[in-house]
Order: sequence, then structure tokens, then C-alpha cells
Amino acid sequence: MDGEGRYGTVRDWMTRQPAVISEECPIHVALGKMRAADIRHLVVCEGDRLTGIVSTRDVRRLVADDPRTPGLTEPVRRIMTEGPVSVTPETPVPVAVRLLLEGRIGALPVRDGDRVVGIFTCADALEALLAVIDARD
Repeated sequence: MDGEGRYGTVRDWMTRQPAVISEECPIHVALGKMRAADIRHLVVCEGDRLTGIVSTRDVRRLVADDPRTPGLTEPVRRIMTEGPVSVTPETPVPVAVRLLLEGRIGALPVRDGDRVVGIFTCADALEALLAVIDARD
């Protein structure tokens, strides 16, 4: 089996039905949604169209810019990463991991055509790696 095939595809490891918000969602609501679901990334869509991704890192930057954080009532479009790098379910795991590392990002929206079908995170990448290591034992 080739190196990429051994690790599977993003479909094997992604989180299906990721948490999705609109660009108009207030930042404090998005942060509450992340806390409640114990996640660090939210996919931002307008209708079915992927427009961005927002992470706890984005919120931390906002707070660092102004500790009084009046911006928490503003829409997430203010702090989201627009046009995020995304992958397909068929993307080999090593390719997705390389995108995460080279982009210094924590998650990749997974798209099937224009529809967001999942999210692949650094934690998913570590689970895939651990499965390969465990299989060798």
C-alpha cells in the first residue's frame, strides 16, 4: 500500500455535520456555541456557501487587541478567516495534514462540491496517526 493510502482519507477521520454559523452571528454567541460543544472551530456559511471559519484563536486575538472587548457583540465576519483552505472527503490524510502544518491552521472545512460535509482538525490528524502506530504493534 502506498504511503498516502495507508492513512486513509479525510472521510475516515473528519467530524461530520460540523457546527455552522452565519457571518451575522454575534461573536459572543459563536463563542458560547464553541464552549457549549467543547470545540475550537465553527464553519461560517451563507446558505450552503462556505464563506469562512472562526476559531477560538480569532476570539483571543480580538480580546488581545482590546481587553474590554466591546467587539464581542459584532458579527463574526469581523474576525473570521475568509475563504478558508478546504479539502474534499477523498483527500488523503497526509495531504490534509500537510495543509494544516504549512498553513499553521487548526482545521479544514470538508466540502463535497459546494456543500460543507465535515471538518478535519489537528485532533483528527493525531487520531489517524495514532491508529497507524497502534496497527503496527
